[in-house]
Amino acid sequence: MLHDREDYGIVVAAVVRYVDDLIIIPNEGLIGQINDQMKKWFQIHDLGSFSFYFGINIEPNRELHTIDIHQHSYIQTILKKFRMDQCRPVATPMAMLLPKRNPDKDDCNPPIYQLIIGSLMYAMTTTRPDTTYAIRLLSLCNHDRSNQYILSLTRVFRLLNGTKDR
Repeated sequence: MLHDREDYGIVVAAVVRYVDDLIIIPNEGLIGQINDQMKKWFQIHDLGSFSFYFGINIEPNRELHTIDIHQHSYIQTILKKFRMDQCRPVATPMAMLLPKRNPDKDDCNPPIYQLIIGSLMYAMTTTRPDTTYAIRLLSLCNHDRSNQYILSLTRVFRLLNGTKDR
């Protein structure tokens, strides 16, 4: 058991678990003590500090006692995957109105539309809540995928391209 010490004050440790991976975020200076306790019960491998986990970049700032999280790498990957990495940035994720379906237009490829929606949803649910409304609205169009909706999805990519560094 970890004991409070005068030089540390209260012991606080956050433990994040996914299947067989643990991320331990303790008070400064206690990681060795926590690792020793964990080794008594489990076979562990300390991989040291982390900066990337499940597509999320993690940047601790020890001086300010903050942690910045972003998905620059993931966003750059999906922009390249859908050939939107050179697109012109915009300030908003969608236009004022969703375009009306034009029945004379060709439908887009359904699996591609769903792949784009899924890729954008991962960014939306982790670090980009500013895209929630647009992606939610466009995901409702999964049953009616016109090329006009693909153009609306490209606007979300354009927003991400202009703001991927924040």
